[in-house]
Amino acid sequence: MKQMQTAKVVALTGAFTVAILCADAQTSTPSAAALEPIAFLTAHEWDAKLPDSPEGKKKKIHARFTWTQNRQAIRISNQLVIDGKASPYIDALYAWDPQQHAIVFWYVDAKGSLTKGTVKMEEGKLVHEFQEIESNGRTADYVSRVTPHGSEAWDNEIFARKENGLTPLVKVRYEVAQ
Repeated sequence: MKQMQTAKVVALTGAFTVAILCADAQTSTPSAAALEPIAFLTAHEWDAKLPDSPEGKKKKIHARFTWTQNRQAIRISNQLVIDGKASPYIDALYAWDPQQHAIVFWYVDAKGSLTKGTVKMEEGKLVHEFQEIESNGRTADYVSRVTPHGSEAWDNEIFARKENGLTPLVKVRYEVAQ
């Protein structure tokens, strides 16, 4: 009888320990929930009209955001489209960094520049703080404010970070691609 009680205690203790370890593993693993603030981007492909070129050519950015197979990151593949002809623009990845407790991202553009930064939600806007490292090693700091407009559009305002504050560079509106 005593051996049976000991076995039950050991079994229950083991089960309790496994349950705690499993619960801890579930809470400390990156998840789609951590990327929820940017998940709306995966709902559609997006187009942002840009000003025409000096030669009068129509320009736009075509953006595609997709979940990775394990749903732990969001891939980005953007193209620059000039008069209907697409060329690579950027490829990127958003992921949750449990050490920083932040969404992080890395962009690589067609010229070889690397951009890396973090995303946080502030007053309904996704604020991207990032640094671009050009292929020659020069760096520049930027801030981008992404403002969602329901599920059909979003604005992206980009600012250069200078010693005296932020300097507006561009504002584009992304709408569902047709």
